[in-house]
Amino acid sequence: MFNSIARKYDFLNHLLSFGFDIWWRKYAVNKLNLSGTEKIIDIACGTGDFSLSAYKKFPVEIIGVDVSLNMLKIFAVKARKLGVNNLSLLCAEAENLPFKENVFDVCLVAFGVRNFSLLENGLKEIYRVLKFGGKLAVLEFSLPRAPLKQVYLFYFRKILPLIGKIISKHDDAYTYLPESVLKFPEGLEFVRILNKVGFKKVEMQRLTFGVVTFYLAYK
Repeated sequence: MFNSIARKYDFLNHLLSFGFDIWWRKYAVNKLNLSGTEKIIDIACGTGDFSLSAYKKFPVEIIGVDVSLNMLKIFAVKARKLGVNNLSLLCAEAENLPFKENVFDVCLVAFGVRNFSLLENGLKEIYRVLKFGGKLAVLEFSLPRAPLKQVYLFYFRKILPLIGKIISKHDDAYTYLPESVLKFPEGLEFVRILNKVGFKKVEMQRLTFGVVTFYLAYK
């Protein structure tokens, strides 16, 4: 599915979020207080917007991991245009990362944790490869509170899938999006899962009326 929509992925992200996705990533990067010396792993990296946003702030070392080879190819092209030279890309699953323990300073996941086939296993793997004191930054969709919730759900269930289908020419991709968001254990439930796998001092910030939530957790 992700391979088939890769070419339209960035355009649809910006269109369907009204451009807010760019701001969400910048907000998360600013919260990380990077120094520029960090080794960053971007999991479910897609076309790389999250880690490239970090790179624009500081020339950090980036390792991008995704199950979609086509997404990674687009990431590589974007990085080359930006002049990124300390980038490695790997086609792999979050639940089985081919890295030793305590390797990375920061892990980024933007709108990807809900796609983990086994959520806790993926988070355990992230915890394993992070250094002690390392940070996990997660951006994920969430449900705003009433009365905006009703308007949001109508857009999310009816309008967004239709626009996504027309532009991406994929029947299921943008139907899958709202379905996966509604099933995801967001908010305090996700914080509880992060604590369960070992993360401490988990911070949570709802953005844009709760449409997206930013989580920052420490190993």
